Amino acid sequence: MLLLLFTILAYLLLWALASDDRPVHQYPIEIQEEQKTSAASYGTSLENWLHEEQDVAFARLLANIAPGQNTEGVPNGTIVASPSKKDPDYFYQWTRDSAITALTLTRIASSDPGSLSSLEILNFLEYYASLQSRLQHQSNPSGTFADLSGLGEPKFNADGSAYEGSWGRPQRDGPALRALALVSYLRLYNHTYPSLWAGEFGKGWYSDLYEPSMPADSVIKADLEYVSHYWRDAGFDLWEEMRGLHFFTAMVQKRALTEGADIAGAFGDVGAQEWYKKQANAMERFVEGFWSKEEGHLVATLDTPRSGLDCGVMLGALHGTHSGVTTGRFPPWSDEVLVSMLRLIEDQQMRFPVNAAAAASNDPLTGTAVGRYPEDVYDGYGTSIGHPWFLCTAGVAEILYRTTVKLAAQGWLEITPVGLEFWGALNPDDIHNTGNIAAGLAEFNRTLQRLREVGDDFLAIVKQHADAEGSLSEQFDRVTGFESGAPDLTWNYGALLEALDWRKKALKAAA
Repeated sequence: MLLLLFTILAYLLLWALASDDRPVHQYPIEIQEEQKTSAASYGTSLENWLHEEQDVAFARLLANIAPGQNTEGVPNGTIVASPSKKDPDYFYQWTRDSAITALTLTRIASSDPGSLSSLEILNFLEYYASLQSRLQHQSNPSGTFADLSGLGEPKFNADGSAYEGSWGRPQRDGPALRALALVSYLRLYNHTYPSLWAGEFGKGWYSDLYEPSMPADSVIKADLEYVSHYWRDAGFDLWEEMRGLHFFTAMVQKRALTEGADIAGAFGDVGAQEWYKKQANAMERFVEGFWSKEEGHLVATLDTPRSGLDCGVMLGALHGTHSGVTTGRFPPWSDEVLVSMLRLIEDQQMRFPVNAAAAASNDPLTGTAVGRYPEDVYDGYGTSIGHPWFLCTAGVAEILYRTTVKLAAQGWLEITPVGLEFWGALNPDDIHNTGNIAAGLAEFNRTLQRLREVGDDFLAIVKQHADAEGSLSEQFDRVTGFESGAPDLTWNYGALLEALDWRKKALKAAA
């Protein structure tokens, strides 16, 4: 009887905490001690776990791409968001999520061209490219291919048919990300088989991806035409909830038009090259409007009723910036992105009970479980209250590692009035005022070290809440820390793999 009573009281306490809006600092600090006992992979160092998890993440990502083991009965090249078919049903192919996954695959293959894994990835990508042409021509509730309006359709059934249900549409980030993925695939293929470019077979192969004639019929050309003509129009955000003009969407559109101009030039499509450049330059000015001087951070959506703090800002900076680019507004290492990230982290520390130890810490950048945005009510199954997300938490780590690489290559750190808040929080012992810190100085080296350490702290949060097999569900509970929502979310594995790749680069750059 006493055991039954204790169990009932425990469940009542968890229910009360999950529905309680009090700041985290008002919760009993003992909660965090209970969370620690729920973490997976105890006894394994972070370094060892990351080494093992990289293989796990890659294998589980491939399992969600047809003909992978979780994709029986769907066309080859399909990338499902999750193998879950009910509670919740994520067994669909989202244009955005699929393209982001394809970008990760091209990056992995490019790191070791000619290897067995690279050739396997090229095989997947060939299927993916062919399928995207079919999906582009599939009439759907967003429109048709004739006027390109149908390219804004956010998701399709796993079998490639149109999803006819009610949804937040159109979503204008998908065509931009798909163009970027296929541009990366085109470059990878050309690098792997350089003789194709000059051969007759190659001309036919490349024309399926990009062909200058109008009206656009090749996959990349169609997406670039869509982006260049529709970027001023409102659509739904990456979370599929709010209609408007969004930072994430604008950043990936800007990148797509910039890289698209280069591809158009390579195919002798001079008029399109100039048009894409013109639109990219206009977007460079447009994105300035997402910086709010009043709030002191970037806002996820223009004229939003929300706070504007959003993991989508970080993701927009990451996916909207090519790894080799050092110019352009709001890259991951920009002061505006770093300060916006700091504000979101501070909010999440006080919002989620699982972050009680972080909230009590004197270090504002200690490892923190990060969710989508403060006002989030999606719990992975329905609407109640939001939780931390693995891909957002890994995204923080990637930004910190990419910033490390940038500073090491640049050779100095400029502390501006905008960035002082972030840099002072990162390295309070050395950074108190604006100015420049040159490479070679102890302060510079300590700052790079702190960037890497803090990045590792956020990956340690991913480790803590992953299950014992390394599986990553969409979310993990704000109170218990256990995984929740769609299991084996494809985007999670890609996000972790990207963070790990930049971690390796950061360690090498600052060695």
